[in-house]
Amino acid sequence: MPRQAPSRRLVTAACVLALSLAAACGGGSDGGGGTGTASPTRSAGPDGGGRPSLFDKETLNIAVKKGQPGFSTLREEDDDFAGFEAQLVQFLGTDLGFRAADWDVQSRNREKVLRERSMDLVVATYSITAPRDKEIDFTAPYLKTYQGVLVREDERGINRLADVDGKRVCSVHGSTGDPKSETDKKAKKAVRDALGPHVDVERRNSYKTCVRELIRGNFEAVWTDKIILEGFAQDPRYADDVKVVRNITVKKQQFYGIGLREGHKEDCRKLNDALKRFLDTRWTLTFQMYFRSITERVAGYEQQYKPTDDEFEALAETSCGGR
Repeated sequence: MPRQAPSRRLVTAACVLALSLAAACGGGSDGGGGTGTASPTRSAGPDGGGRPSLFDKETLNIAVKKGQPGFSTLREEDDDFAGFEAQLVQFLGTDLGFRAADWDVQSRNREKVLRERSMDLVVATYSITAPRDKEIDFTAPYLKTYQGVLVREDERGINRLADVDGKRVCSVHGSTGDPKSETDKKAKKAVRDALGPHVDVERRNSYKTCVRELIRGNFEAVWTDKIILEGFAQDPRYADDVKVVRNITVKKQQFYGIGLREGHKEDCRKLNDALKRFLDTRWTLTFQMYFRSITERVAGYEQQYKPTDDEFEALAETSCGGR
């Protein structure tokens, strides 16, 4: 697939969080659509098997989700991008010594851009699943979430999971809410049955498209990870028109990891180490900044969205091609 045109650099918004975040903010961008700062003299060395390390390159191509509220959105005041994953990319660049050139990616193309080597990493609300792990490698997780349902603000008929059955629901091509993304019959049925066997799931290329069609009345609900839906529900462009149904939680927990090509185990382990440092030192303040509506409303939000040490370690053992 031809590489897409680079977008603006991700904003280093964490500089305004607090003095405790200042260490993650470093210098400016590379002027070529990327973010993060690098130490040019730092070399990661060969990655197992004699392969060159990804981190030997000064600039890494990183696939991200543009226009996804809470994770990576355009800030009109300075024409830059900010969000939880935007800040995570910036932290990793500072921690591991690389610059990031950011490229937009659709959910359906995340494995493809890694296999075809147009991208080095994918940081794009990328749930760790067994089918995906057969094609690419994942790191340990940096965020977790259950799935849920977004409806119009004036919707009164969808209050529990059973109310969704028989409704027109939008999800995204290649997402964990897309029954057609699964090739195994049992896995496909499990995705469909998670909402209800009679739900009419239609697919679009982005959640933004789903939400806009929901508002226009083309759908009765949007189904995906709750944290993604919360991002839309708190965004000023959509907040007056949509809401997350609080009583609906689809019991299929998702863990977000970073995707990379197979054959870079040492690089993957370096990423795991950096993610653990992010979880220990930056996760809470970053989450508070970009998901303020959750932190103000939900007691114990870290238990719902932050991987525990045990969860991180368990998935670290099977990460980096270790399954």
